[in-house]
Amino acid sequence: MAHYEAHLHCPQLTLADAQHLVETLALEFGAKAGWLDRRNASLALVLPPQGLSVQVLLEFQKHGAITALVNSREGMGHGAAQTRRCFEHLLSQLGQRVPAAQLQYRSDRDGPIRQCVLLTSP
Repeated sequence: MAHYEAHLHCPQLTLADAQHLVETLALEFGAKAGWLDRRNASLALVLPPQGLSVQVLLEFQKHGAITALVNSREGMGHGAAQTRRCFEHLLSQLGQRVPAAQLQYRSDRDGPIRQCVLLTSP
């Protein structure tokens, strides 16, 4: 099962902006958007040509943090190419739609488990 995750920081993003963003992304992807609650949205996509079902989950946290998850049943053994392209497109669209967004973590680049780094002064 393919699973990609990203964390973005968007300090100026409001919940109203987030709702508009989800609707815009749904149109861009040709997906059905749904809200699980005020801060959690989902997009249901079907990718051509094989009709691969992909689920995109977006969590809008306080202080402008966004967690994006992209899941499918595509096997990771060969890199889950379709799901990865969907993930790349999502990150590209988020970057275009929220120009102030800063990508802080990406599971395919930074590893499957987010690591906490403690900085201490000598």
